[in-house]
Amino acid sequence: MTTPEHTSDIEHPMPPRPVLRRRPVQIAIALLVLLLLALTPPLINVSRLRLRIASNMSRSLGRPVHLDRVSIHLLPMPGFTLENLVVSEDPAFGYEPVIRANQVEATLRVSSLWRRHVEFSTIRFIVDPNGSAPSVNIVRNAQGRWNLEDILMQAAHTEAAPTAQPKAGPTPRFPYIEATGARINLKLSDEKMPFSLTEADFALWLPSPEQWHVRLQGKPARTDTNANDTGVVRLEGTLGRATKLSDVPLDLTASWAHAQMGEAAKLLTGNDAGWRGTVETGARLTGQLGAAKLTADLHLTDLRRADFVPAKLLDISAHCSATANLAIVTLSDATCAIPDGAADPIVLSASTVDLQKPTTAPATIALHQMPLTWALDWARLFSQHIPESTQPIGSLDGDLTWTSTEPVLPHPDPQPRGWLPAPDWHGGLKSTFISATTGENTYDFATSPITADWAVEIAFGTTSRLASITLFTVTATAPQSLVITFTPDRTLFTFQGKATQSQLAAIGDAILPPLGGNATAALPASVPATALTLNLQCSLPADEAHPCTNSTAPPVPAPKPHRKP
Repeated sequence: MTTPEHTSDIEHPMPPRPVLRRRPVQIAIALLVLLLLALTPPLINVSRLRLRIASNMSRSLGRPVHLDRVSIHLLPMPGFTLENLVVSEDPAFGYEPVIRANQVEATLRVSSLWRRHVEFSTIRFIVDPNGSAPSVNIVRNAQGRWNLEDILMQAAHTEAAPTAQPKAGPTPRFPYIEATGARINLKLSDEKMPFSLTEADFALWLPSPEQWHVRLQGKPARTDTNANDTGVVRLEGTLGRATKLSDVPLDLTASWAHAQMGEAAKLLTGNDAGWRGTVETGARLTGQLGAAKLTADLHLTDLRRADFVPAKLLDISAHCSATANLAIVTLSDATCAIPDGAADPIVLSASTVDLQKPTTAPATIALHQMPLTWALDWARLFSQHIPESTQPIGSLDGDLTWTSTEPVLPHPDPQPRGWLPAPDWHGGLKSTFISATTGENTYDFATSPITADWAVEIAFGTTSRLASITLFTVTATAPQSLVITFTPDRTLFTFQGKATQSQLAAIGDAILPPLGGNATAALPASVPATALTLNLQCSLPADEAHPCTNSTAPPVPAPKPHRKP
């Protein structure tokens, strides 16, 4: 009997290669090529197409648009490369172009080709191969109008379908517009400001027929300084349609993060103010562009002076609110609250602030039971000689007003580091001192807290006398005065008035040690039973052997009456 062979041992001829499976792919590719060849001829007249694209963009923006060259590409998606795109400016705002981009990539919506209507899905402003970045110039002229105002209003009156709408309709779909590595410049009237936003990434699209969505990120820069580590600015939110600029609805969120204090000061003022730390801030705008609700939070972490690293770094926070009119760049009813460890924070307020000239706005600082320990923490940022054991017990109340007058004296030339020209401060402070502890000693000023009213004036002066703060106490017995004068290289303290033994001890143990050197040598060993008249003058930093001198004090002038805000 014959045993059948195992099926695995039976040899079968190899099946033919799946040629038929490849044929549909080859046919599809051939049909696509034929289709592209069929669609391309109407677009071959590049010169006519260039004029048509420029004309359509001009009508959309309300500004003349010029293109040097348009080239066609079919892969990876059909589209155009626009070279040397220039959007001209309205002569009312100058003659520098609003937008300039050496290279723009525009991708077509393929479905629009069937209707012989050019419709773009994306428009990308990119850095060209030579490294030239797109640029945008934002201008506010002398009449207070913005150059983007007409462009925004033109877009608001142009009907468009949402960017993500899948099928074409009677109105064209709004393209997804983006820019990478761009530069945004600012010009006020005829002056080109040193501020700009570099390496900016921008995106704009239409999620619904009545609302645009905008996203922006970039690095703030200042052309007249070498500020580097200035952090990152981000903005995102929505803008709506309106018949006029002030009525444009908005909901925007902005932030400025990872900025170093020294570089941030260079960015904002042009000088390094000598502060170190990190700046983090965020803000939100809601409502209408002409009357938007503004809320903002500022955080300064690891705050210190550049001269040395203190034992304790400060963290400062502030919460601010105002009504913002972005059309005329002003704030109204602006307030900032700064927690200081007391039940009520320090409050800075201003009724109206012109953001183009913020230092001219009258402002008021209100203090309510501010702990003296908090003030001493600030003092330790300026001197490393204050003993850690020194802890005053008491509080400070009062108000200071920043006047709206411009400084009378000219700015120093050259300006020293940290020079911030500003108007004068005036107002009144009330200090309540209970005791001061230095090491193992506690100096009680009285069985009950001593209250002293201070009239405060801050005046800005010349290069040799940059600023002077004069404090007058109002007491029933003898007035006392403290004058602090800031010069480019030192701070001078002058105290005039009578001091008791307890006050003299507190001055010697708590006030003079921060001056270093042999400051306490200027104080007498003892005080008469009544009081001792002092004319104490000290200098900081103290690079002399005797930073303080004392002589018989001349009569102290009576305090000036308080000037109420």
